[in-house]
Amino acid sequence: MKIMMKSENSREMISEELADTFFFILRFSEMYGFDLDKVLKDKMNKNNKKYPVETAKGNNLKYTEFE
Repeated sequence: MKIMMKSENSREMISEELADTFFFILRFSEMYGFDLDKVLKDKMNKNNKKYPVETAKGNNLKYTEFE
């Protein structure tokens, strides 16, 4: 991935895909009444509970695998 990010052509292709995805998300949320600020904050709060820093930092386990 780091090699791809050094290529200007790859970066341009990735930026175009990001723009397409971002536009889709904005349009979808507008069409169906999602408040992106609220849903992002809600999801971050859920993740903070499922993946507390003390337990999750430095590993890639799913929250159901924590001891």
